[in-house]
Formats: sequence, C-alpha cells, structure tokens
Amino acid sequence: MTEAEAAPAAARTYRRQLGGGWFVSRPSYFLYIVRELTVVFMVAWLAWFLYEVALLKQNAFTSLAGNYAVLAFSAVCLFFTLWHAITFLNLSGLILRVPLGDGFAPPTAIKVLSFGGLVGATALGGAVMIYLGYVKL
Repeated sequence: MTEAEAAPAAARTYRRQLGGGWFVSRPSYFLYIVRELTVVFMVAWLAWFLYEVALLKQNAFTSLAGNYAVLAFSAVCLFFTLWHAITFLNLSGLILRVPLGDGFAPPTAIKVLSFGGLVGATALGGAVMIYLGYVKL
C-alpha cells in the first residue's frame, strides 16, 4: 500500500456563498455592521481635530464658532462614538471576567463599573477642558 492510499481522505465541507447584502437579512447583523462603520466617523473627526491642532501650533487657527457644518459634523461623530462605546460597554459584563473569591464578579457589577468609568472619565476630561479654557497659559 502506498502512502497516498494509506492517508485518509480530507473531509469536504460545504460553504454557502454569501451575497453582497448578507448583513440586511437580520437586524442584529445590520446593527453590527453599522457599529463597525462608526469607526470611520471617529477617525475622520480625529484627523480633523489633529489638523486643527497643527493650525493652532502654527498660529493659523481660525475660530469655528459660527460654522454650523463643523458643529453638525461633530454632533454626528459624537453620536456614533457614543453608540460605539455604549454597545461595547453593554457587553463588558460578558467579555470581562473578574475573579472574586472562588467565582467571578457578577456581570451587572462589571457593566455598572464600566459605565461609571466612562461617565467619570468624561466628567474629568470636561472639567479639565473647561479649566484650561479659563486659565491664561
């Protein structure tokens, strides 16, 4: 018996081909794809912010106080950023397993701490920005 005859035949599996609109077949799939696309808005806002910081460093910054397009863009980006954060933090109780004695901390406690951290970091960051807005450096 040769080696080729002695080797078992590889199992063949059927793979169904997915069409271009596979994610619209279920609402949960669609929301997953939308959540993944929120990163595009987050990166676009960050690139714009870094560009504005570079202009500020060169003393070429212009005030955007009356620019409603920038305000609308920032509001849309904030919405998608919050959606991204909230959908992740809702799963934090299932993803993060914190050892506690012989078992693990309850998922609800982990979720509450995660959202508390988000609110705390947001409040602290906002307070620092407000303080730096009033201080003459």
